[in-house]
Amino acid sequence: LSVTTFVAADDIPDEATLVGVLNGNTGWQEKQAACRGLRIKGTPTSIPALAALLTDEKLSHMARYALEPMPYPEAGHALRDALAKTDGLLKAGVISSLGARRDTDATPLIAPLLKDSDTNVARAAAAALGRIASPKATDALLKFRGQAPETVRAALAEGLLAAARRLTQEGKNHRSAGVYQKLLATEWPMYVRMGAFHGLMYARPKQAPTNLIAALRGNEPLFRDVASQIIAETSGADTTTLYARSLPMLPTAGQVALIRGLAGRKDPLARPAIAQAALGTDREVKLAAVKALGVLGDADDVPALTGLLSSDDADLTRAANASLGAMEGENVNPAIADAFPDATAAVRRQLLDLLVDRRATQALALAITSLDDPDMLVRTAALRSLSVVGGKEQVPQVLQLLTSAADSSERSDVEATLSAICSRHSEETLPSLLLALNGASSESHLALLHVLARVSGPQSLEAVLAALKDPNRQISDEAAALLSNWPTLDAAPHLLELVRAQDPNRKLLGLRGYTRLAELQPSPAERIIMLMSASKLAKRRDEKMIILSAWGKLAAVESLDALRPYLDKTEVQNEAAIAIIQVATDLAKADASKKPQAVSALQTVIAKSKDEDIRERAKKALAVLP
Repeated sequence: LSVTTFVAADDIPDEATLVGVLNGNTGWQEKQAACRGLRIKGTPTSIPALAALLTDEKLSHMARYALEPMPYPEAGHALRDALAKTDGLLKAGVISSLGARRDTDATPLIAPLLKDSDTNVARAAAAALGRIASPKATDALLKFRGQAPETVRAALAEGLLAAARRLTQEGKNHRSAGVYQKLLATEWPMYVRMGAFHGLMYARPKQAPTNLIAALRGNEPLFRDVASQIIAETSGADTTTLYARSLPMLPTAGQVALIRGLAGRKDPLARPAIAQAALGTDREVKLAAVKALGVLGDADDVPALTGLLSSDDADLTRAANASLGAMEGENVNPAIADAFPDATAAVRRQLLDLLVDRRATQALALAITSLDDPDMLVRTAALRSLSVVGGKEQVPQVLQLLTSAADSSERSDVEATLSAICSRHSEETLPSLLLALNGASSESHLALLHVLARVSGPQSLEAVLAALKDPNRQISDEAAALLSNWPTLDAAPHLLELVRAQDPNRKLLGLRGYTRLAELQPSPAERIIMLMSASKLAKRRDEKMIILSAWGKLAAVESLDALRPYLDKTEVQNEAAIAIIQVATDLAKADASKKPQAVSALQTVIAKSKDEDIRERAKKALAVLP
């Protein structure tokens, strides 16, 4: 039996076999596995064998692992009996297991160990008594408060907090409140006092609102934070009303904490008090209230929040914007739209963005009317909005802005909006785009070509091809650049024509575009044909480099045949050699029958290359061919 013998309950041997492993001469790993099995299949029969391991340094923890969940009194007896037979970490472990079992019979045995000279044992005793949480266990912890050394006080506090939590869960609130009250004393560390304060509020729920308000009124920031947390995680209309009524009477820090708690509670009864605080003059309170309205606010709060969008306080502006974006309710969007006409240009820009982010139906109409806004930044916001919510019906109106754009920046915004709308609606927008080309200025013509390229399709391709012949060099050059990036294979013949051009820049663009489309060709045979056609037209070094790169990505015998001649061309010999090494390696891996061609190609590289590093790479590739 090894550690990996079983992984599921059905694989576990019977109890007798597992006990036999514990009693036998097997190694500690096998015994560990047996303990795991007995945790599931153990009965009182196995307890003596497990008890015998509680004093074993290597196996005590696994024996405890098996005994802890057993519902038999014999398991508890075995652990209690082991207290007298162990010391140090082993004893601490046994104590922990008794605590995990909540073994009340172990209390008189564990309580004296609070004073043990071994700190690990004393700490384990405090933790265990806290988990047991019986009256005697709790009394033992309380009695030890005045005697506990500094090294044990943290464990004692944790034990008392655990005991008090358990008592509250069992409905013994009076008892748990007494424990918490003692831990609130100033001699305890702040984290202990905070835990006690939190627990006391749940142990005395009727007094909690009064105590929480007192904490909010106090000078201790951490207690205010805990009070805010408790308010957020509890509920009740009566307490919400009480807290809301208390809000104006608290100091600034207390109001901020209470507002945060009420926002977490999400009770609409708190809204009027929060809305009133948002109108106040105390900046910190106002900021907290504005943020809380994102959760608690409704349409009635839109005017106040809209007014803050133009505040000189950037934090307030951001908070108001965020709350307007987050508020729920069917009347919020109409209220935001109603605020639009009378708002300043700066606010109108923000409101447009907000309505789009909220996917409000009002966004489209406001964006359309704002296309003629005298403020350029509002027009930009309107275009940005139409990029998201605009439809094909808006294309003609946006097209008109191409000619009236104030500058290149606004023209770019118009182009971006057209691209977004036309990409969504594709061919439905083509008639408007093609019509707009007639008589368009050069700037508008360029923008329209960009949009058509985004839409793509046969008609768009025709428009770009026509622009290649435009007498305006700027337009024809841009058409060549767009054609070189065309995404579909129907552009391939036209790109090949571009490769045949006399203009070296256009030839390079055509070659790049054509080889890129060749790589998209699903048929290897067709790809080879395309690359062969392009290879015949590549004359300059930069053109040959493009061809070499394309052949180097195609694992085929034809690639090797096409690449070999370049080994005799000094200006690209190294690049050709590297491409051959890559193709030969990929080809041999993909098809063992092509290994002879791969070997021959690599041997050619070794024979012809003048670069020692490249020859070494070829030799290594040759050596590892499958």
